[in-house]
Amino acid sequence: MSSQHHTFICEGASITYQRGGSGAPILFLQGEDSLSGNAAFADMLRDGQDVLMPDHPGFGASDTPTWFKTIGDVAYFYLDFLESLDLRGVHLVGASLGGWMAAEIALRSRERIASTTLIAPLGVRQPGLPVADMFMMSPADLLKARFADPALAEATMAEIMAGNDERGAALLKDRYATARLCWHPRFHNPELQRWLHRLSGPVHLVWGENDAIAPTGIAKAWQDKLPHARLSVIRGAGHLPHIEHTVPTAEAIQSFIREVRS
Repeated sequence: MSSQHHTFICEGASITYQRGGSGAPILFLQGEDSLSGNAAFADMLRDGQDVLMPDHPGFGASDTPTWFKTIGDVAYFYLDFLESLDLRGVHLVGASLGGWMAAEIALRSRERIASTTLIAPLGVRQPGLPVADMFMMSPADLLKARFADPALAEATMAEIMAGNDERGAALLKDRYATARLCWHPRFHNPELQRWLHRLSGPVHLVWGENDAIAPTGIAKAWQDKLPHARLSVIRGAGHLPHIEHTVPTAEAIQSFIREVRS
């Protein structure tokens, strides 16, 4: 299914996003970088849904605004984004850093949000299960840690290396933007964990069973605060189940959304 590129202007900054499909709106928030598999996953979600996939402020083809300083800034930006496009009954779906963003958005206001799906989200800590320090890894080692399948990690790295200078510059830009949001405190927000119980409404946690970045046991920290949340574990997947095992991950999310809508 095809999507179209759009631009959204917020406080003087140009933010790009793709949109395609028809039906209930899904806002899909990507992780730390725009890997090609994100687009394939968004395409699967378009079966009966209107899917919007932005380049976050500071990432990809979007501008880096002067107001882009914290994860809270990003959350408020997306609330403005939903309001400006008058999107209602939105199903938030976020992966890794995008999952953290989705939680921060829904914590602040659920007025326009119907459900929240978090795929191996960052942002919350579980004692004894540290999140891997992605800033201390080389790009190759980071990809190896993200995927359970070494062959997929190698293929993804080969695809990146074969890209042009513009692609390399975009990935470097993503890394700088991630550092701005996640450097300190490292990959979490104590305030999010303190107020996580306020995240009401349907919540779906999705985790790869072999996640070497954010171990599956971290889901317990979320469930302790959100006992109503559903947990789906994707077999044979690492930190990016929506890319590594796109079909079962998309099916689990689609099933959850159908239940929320029924």
